[in-house]
Amino acid sequence: MKIERLKLTNFRNYANLELEFNPKINIFIGDNGQGKTNILESIYILSLTKTNRQCQEDELIKFNEEITMIEGIIKNDTLIKKKKVAISKKKKQLFINNKEIHRNRDYIKDFSIISFTPNDLEIVKGSPNIRRNMMNIDISQLHNNYITFLNEYNKIIKIRNDYLKKMNLNGNSDIRYLEVVNKSLIEKATKIYEYRFSFIEKINEYLPIIYKKITGLSNLHIEFNNSIGLEKFDSFEIENVFQKKLKKNFNAELMQGMTLTGPHRDDFSFILNDMDMKSYASQGQQRMAVIALKISEIYLFKEILGEFPVLLLDDIFSEIDMKKRNKIIKFFKDDIQIIITTTDINDINNELLKNSVIYTVKNSKLTRKGRIKYGRE
Repeated sequence: MKIERLKLTNFRNYANLELEFNPKINIFIGDNGQGKTNILESIYILSLTKTNRQCQEDELIKFNEEITMIEGIIKNDTLIKKKKVAISKKKKQLFINNKEIHRNRDYIKDFSIISFTPNDLEIVKGSPNIRRNMMNIDISQLHNNYITFLNEYNKIIKIRNDYLKKMNLNGNSDIRYLEVVNKSLIEKATKIYEYRFSFIEKINEYLPIIYKKITGLSNLHIEFNNSIGLEKFDSFEIENVFQKKLKKNFNAELMQGMTLTGPHRDDFSFILNDMDMKSYASQGQQRMAVIALKISEIYLFKEILGEFPVLLLDDIFSEIDMKKRNKIIKFFKDDIQIIITTTDINDINNELLKNSVIYTVKNSKLTRKGRIKYGRE
């Protein structure tokens, strides 16, 4: 699946913008603050319905305007769809072929993306919430039912936490109701764990090979630090261990008014030669681990969905030496659509520049420089 056209109305610093994309490589070059990253962000929202940046949704709306709209034409060999996300200060609406879609799971299944940004280093060294969010986004694109299980689980967690607080205040609350909630919690958690264990296992089939080809270093893998302490998926064992954890943690959960075990507490680590990269690896090694992870996701998407995702590369080459850049781009196959931002065209390899369409971006104005066929202009 590829994006053929993009139309922005009152999005960030763009009042109106219409773009037609090259099915292979598209490069947006300009200084910081000119609007390059906003284009990538809009494509991210068009795919996943939400931004990948830390902000409130009403901040996406151009100053003094009431609504923003992101529209795109998405196509593959057999399918063409028009997708639209409309965000006002009161609500967000999703449309496919001008028909409103009311569930995220029904909207995101047609257009998958993998995003690389400089901030992705936080996937290694940041909080567990960042890693859980990344895992949830990727699995949601790969398996449509996952969003449903995750949403249902989160609703049950809220109900359970509210009831724990009520029990703490009112000592005579019915424990039998909590047992019913526990049963539902474990049922939804088991489904989530089935997808998460599979995702980590599949990533680890690609990750060590890709990391070694880029860096020459062996033995990188992801370790799934699930809060119930299991090494592999087993639905019966999950139910058994989960029940024991809930029983053991009951007094602590009652005092704190929160559920201390479950998918909402999961994490994963990058392990290189039996050491956690968060504590022991250099920033350069961490960066390469994230890039190897993202490339692994590209090939996993191809394996499961039957087609490559669109790649959004936000100025990722500026801090990578030319030798590693050359190794990285070897993983970018000809049938992958890539959309790149950069402040310096010299950061982009000649191999990527071939058959690229280049835009300069200045003060939210785009100028097309044409197609590069043989190296730099």
